[in-house]
Amino acid sequence: RTLYLVRRRFGVELKNRGLLMSQQDDPESDVDAYVASFSSRTIVYKGMVQSEVLPLYWKDLQNDMYKTQFVLYHRRFSTNTNPKWQLAQPMRQVGHNGEINTLVGNVNWVKAREASKGLPSEKMDLVDYESTDNIVQLCDTQDIPAYLEPVVDLSRSDSANLDGVFELMTMSRHRAPCALMAMVPTAYQNNPDLNANPEIVDFYKFHGGLLEAWDGP
Repeated sequence: RTLYLVRRRFGVELKNRGLLMSQQDDPESDVDAYVASFSSRTIVYKGMVQSEVLPLYWKDLQNDMYKTQFVLYHRRFSTNTNPKWQLAQPMRQVGHNGEINTLVGNVNWVKAREASKGLPSEKMDLVDYESTDNIVQLCDTQDIPAYLEPVVDLSRSDSANLDGVFELMTMSRHRAPCALMAMVPTAYQNNPDLNANPEIVDFYKFHGGLLEAWDGP
């Protein structure tokens, strides 16, 4: 979790040094930087290449001694945007296909909740034990743009914003299945398939009051 905060500090420093470009910045510029994972548990391999080239590009994948418990693989070609490392799948936590129709509302609600926390803007060092513990206990991102890269931003892709909120929830000790259920709930109202599982309906009702659904195809 501390590495998670450190990585979000990177985003601010990169932008201050002119090394971080958004989709709304100059699309012709080749000045860009992106941290794919920076985790003690997972490694993200990205490549703006054909699928069969991936193991040739990343030498780790050619090593017989390299083992993992599981692999998440996702391939998607850029359609209405220019290829960029930030847009290449998979993201840091998820591989996502499709669009989020409710994206603007989702992003605005996340930002509104951060603003309502009244975080002290004079606090200079947010990468410390207390801040890490706040992420665990309170889902508190200490979202001060001068010090930490925001969790969500409309200049990012739908998938990147979805990934950012999902990552925050899993860093806050939400189990991945529960985080996904809360973010992308099924049609549970008057659903006969759930008649025998009222606890699932209760789960959706409870989290529906805490988090808006990220809805889309």
